[in-house]
Amino acid sequence: MFDTYPSAVLFIGGIMITLLVNIASIKCRSVPQALRDTLSSFICFIRAAFCGEQADQQGNPLTRSQVTAAFPQGTWQRNAYEDYKAVLLDETIIYPCIYATKGFKSDDQLYLFIDSDDLSDPRHIRTLAKGLAIYLPRARQLGPNTSLVLLAKQNGDDSRTVEEYNTLFWELLNGLAKLDYKPWPSNIPRDIDTDKWCFCFGGEKFFTVIQTPAHEVRRTRYAPGLTIVFQPKWIFDILFSTDAKRVSAIAKVRTLLTKYDPIPVSPELKNYGEKGSRESKQYFLLDENIPAPCQYEKLSKSDVIAT
Repeated sequence: MFDTYPSAVLFIGGIMITLLVNIASIKCRSVPQALRDTLSSFICFIRAAFCGEQADQQGNPLTRSQVTAAFPQGTWQRNAYEDYKAVLLDETIIYPCIYATKGFKSDDQLYLFIDSDDLSDPRHIRTLAKGLAIYLPRARQLGPNTSLVLLAKQNGDDSRTVEEYNTLFWELLNGLAKLDYKPWPSNIPRDIDTDKWCFCFGGEKFFTVIQTPAHEVRRTRYAPGLTIVFQPKWIFDILFSTDAKRVSAIAKVRTLLTKYDPIPVSPELKNYGEKGSRESKQYFLLDENIPAPCQYEKLSKSDVIAT
């Protein structure tokens, strides 16, 4: 016999989602941002409860409240998020990237989730490409310490090496370049081994940092589950608006680095554009002070832009 109860639940859930989405999408001034955020979080909960949907499968970046609403304690997504949060808020030893901590506390960050740390997986590349495309139009409204944080499901066997993660990381960036929906900025060279190169997507310049479960010595680059942070580079124009602010900020971060890492500060950490600098070598730091290799001379051109 046809079971009407599950069908009725799904039907009612679908109606609720439709109504809530319509309300949450209202952008007029009469609907406060806090209310829209609350509704968005509730939508995540309803989708998970009635439809079995998971936000990470949609590639939609989530706020803190949306993460906690969508993923209950004990889920791998929530575990990855809580591990990330614990590092930033640890009061026993200050995480050197103080701007990441500020961005978390001020809710400037958005979060994406992938269900494995195989960064060459086309599913994950598509998820991140979609997430970046959604994130970029919102980024400047999120705050001066904004970033998009990619969190991966923890790999139980920890079988990958630091070097293997480095190779996968560059495969991810190359895959993103193939899915880029906007032309590469004309003022950024395509050659990676130059002092003016940086990763770009959606016409925006990014600084990106990766942490892996394979790192053992360089504590700042260790995470129980693979984590990648994408920061639009315009945030540094705000944070380092004067030479004095730049010098002070860099000095503070380096002081914290010497306390946090049992390895000397990497000689690759230089100012962008400085003679001899390579921003590409700052994205992924090894467990020793030698440059991490990159298997590409240039990232691939976009496959989605009509030529």
